[in-house]
Amino acid sequence: MKCKLNFFLLIIVLMTGISITFAQEKERKGLFAGFPEELTLSGYVDTYIAYDNDKGNPVRQFSAIAPYRDEFRINLAMIALRYSSKLIRSNVAIQFGDIPKLNWPQAPNEYLQYIQEANIGVSPGKNSWVDAGYFLTHIGGEGLIPKYNFFTSLTLCTYYEPFYQSGIKYSYTGKKFYTSLMVLNGFNVLADNNKNKSFGLQIGYKPNDKADITFNNITGNEMPTGTAGKTRIYNNLVIKLFPSKKLDVILCGDFCMQEKSKIDDAEASGSMFSAFASMKYRASKNVSLMLRGEIFQDKDAIMSPAFLLSDSTFSGLKAFGVTGGAEFNPTSNSYFRLEGRYLATDADEKIFYEQKNNRLEVILSGGIEF
Repeated sequence: MKCKLNFFLLIIVLMTGISITFAQEKERKGLFAGFPEELTLSGYVDTYIAYDNDKGNPVRQFSAIAPYRDEFRINLAMIALRYSSKLIRSNVAIQFGDIPKLNWPQAPNEYLQYIQEANIGVSPGKNSWVDAGYFLTHIGGEGLIPKYNFFTSLTLCTYYEPFYQSGIKYSYTGKKFYTSLMVLNGFNVLADNNKNKSFGLQIGYKPNDKADITFNNITGNEMPTGTAGKTRIYNNLVIKLFPSKKLDVILCGDFCMQEKSKIDDAEASGSMFSAFASMKYRASKNVSLMLRGEIFQDKDAIMSPAFLLSDSTFSGLKAFGVTGGAEFNPTSNSYFRLEGRYLATDADEKIFYEQKNNRLEVILSGGIEF
């Protein structure tokens, strides 16, 4: 493990030595004279302190971001080196913090948690690319980098989506349409967990600067080697609306089917549905207000654990939540957020502290991108 850590520290040092400059800078002077303008280096740091009343778990349940309570911690610290020309492009992003620690692969592949992205691409023609390597997922209306979300916390919809993927993809971007076709190692895996490959799809339509509609899919057998195969079809629809300069809206819905997975009939297909609606209103140049509602229905426990109910039957997670918050931007590349969330499960799913079926949480976070 020490050798692996030293390897990634060496990468960071080399990246820093290559180009300590803002991502927007193009003219290279002094120490950096002679380095190509296509090469950029950027960084990002997000810190937080979180509270909730679900004291029974050391790691906060359903919290991919801000997972620990009552202490100041780092969500994410990352350095990204990117190269982009007309024919070749590449991304390498090294990361550290609670987000990769808890969400990236664990032993024996724990060294992969330091790699957020590592890929290279070639352009075979105008507006098209073929890329291969490690990527962040194409699924979802929220992501694992807090700066690019309305909220620091993630909905249950996003929590059970894939966060990263590995494989090869072809992408094309037109004036209004864009699409990607992918062959992946699997659903939320970097090192393959079986001998099968999964297939990914993205189809997007951007009619104008007021709307962006995207359909995403991953289909494949996601069961690990040594277990019976089950084909999973995971569909995701994201609608982003920009009705005015002050208001952004995101609507997201997921529907998943998996064969031989119904909780009360092992030969029948099971299903899962989740969705959220989120909005961000810019009240002034530096202050924004956010509101979000979410629902998650996974009675067949395809994505979530199966919980024992009071009537001695089992059910996957069924829940809803409401989140509100405010964001202050001292500069265009920095932010402070305060948000509160109420999360409740069905009355017979008492999975929180002291056999409760609801939880309150508050997160204070701040970040800067440079």
